[in-house]
Amino acid sequence: MRACRIFASLLSVIACTQALADRLSPEQLRAIGHEAGRALQYGPKPGYPLEARARRFTGSGIFVIRVDIKTGRVVEAAIGRSTGHAILDQAALRAFRRWRFKAGALKPVAETNPELHWPPSPKENAMLQIPCAFTLSN
Repeated sequence: MRACRIFASLLSVIACTQALADRLSPEQLRAIGHEAGRALQYGPKPGYPLEARARRFTGSGIFVIRVDIKTGRVVEAAIGRSTGHAILDQAALRAFRRWRFKAGALKPVAETNPELHWPPSPKENAMLQIPCAFTLSN
């Protein structure tokens, strides 16, 4: 019986996490800008890996995505500044690669970030920087 209660509790936590997955933090909305925030159609928040929680890993970083303006799909995602833990960085990258924007809604950027070792962005791409923080509440 106790195992059933634990399982039910776990399912409710998963359901609540999924319900919150499509909401961005105010910090993230400010960082990507008003225009990009309105153009965002699907922006799941990174999941906090259970292993990272168990090991009490926390950290914040900056992630850069390149978006194809014509389709609104993310074509590349990279770490601008690491969270300090590879497991957290990978969780963030997995989520940001799934983001989708309205086709044609973003403005092109023709500059590059040499720290990312990306070639210059084609005129049909937009680049966005997204902050991401993994924190534990007591």
